[in-house]
Amino acid sequence: MQVEQFSVPNHQAQAELEALKQAAKQNAQLEKEQLYRDLKTVYGHMKHGAKVIDIYASFKTSGLNADGDPKLAICRADGKTCYCKKNDQGIAVFSIMPFQRSWDLEVRTSYCDVALPKGTFQWTAADPSRKAEGWNIKNKTLKTTVPIIPARLLSVVKSKLCNYHILWEVEKWTPEPPKDPILLKQLTPNLYGVLATWDLTPLERAIIRGRIQ
Repeated sequence: MQVEQFSVPNHQAQAELEALKQAAKQNAQLEKEQLYRDLKTVYGHMKHGAKVIDIYASFKTSGLNADGDPKLAICRADGKTCYCKKNDQGIAVFSIMPFQRSWDLEVRTSYCDVALPKGTFQWTAADPSRKAEGWNIKNKTLKTTVPIIPARLLSVVKSKLCNYHILWEVEKWTPEPPKDPILLKQLTPNLYGVLATWDLTPLERAIIRGRIQ
C-alpha cells in the first residue's frame, strides 16, 4: 500500500516535545494555539517510535484505479461497511453510514465521516462529453467491506473502536474482504498515528465474507 508516512527517532521526538513544553512555560498563550497542540499530540505519539500517516497526501498520491475510484479507503474501526461519496472539486467523503438522500451526496459530513479536501482527486465523468461534476461523476457513490481487527492486535485498542480508524487498499469497490489494513488513531485532521498493520489470513477473510450482505 502506498502511503505518505513519517517517522523520527525516539530521542528527536522526545526533544521536540520537551522544547514545546518549555516554550509553553515561557509563553502561556501557546497552550491556546491549535498548531502547538497538534505538534504536542504528534510528537507525543512519535516519542515511542510510532509512525504517522498523512491521510490527505496518501489519498492524493495513491490516486484512482482504472474505474476512476479511490485506491484507498478509510473508515471508523467500528463500521462494517465503508461508504464513499464523490463530490465536486475532487472531494471525497468516507463514512460508516450510507448516503441516502440527494442532499447527503453533496453536503453531509458528520462525526463518523472522514472528508478529504478539494483537489484530492480528478474524477472521471460518467458522460465524457460533459464536465465531471454534480451527477456526471462516474460511480458517484461506492461501498466496500471494512476489515476486522484480529484478536492478537486488540491489545493496542485502549478505548471504544469508534475512536479508531482503519485504512486499507481497495482492489475493487465491491463486497470483497480486504487484505492489508492499518489501524490508526487520529491525531490532527490529516495526521493519523499508526497503531498496527497486518495481513488478513484466508480464514479471517472468509469470516468477513460470511457477514457481507
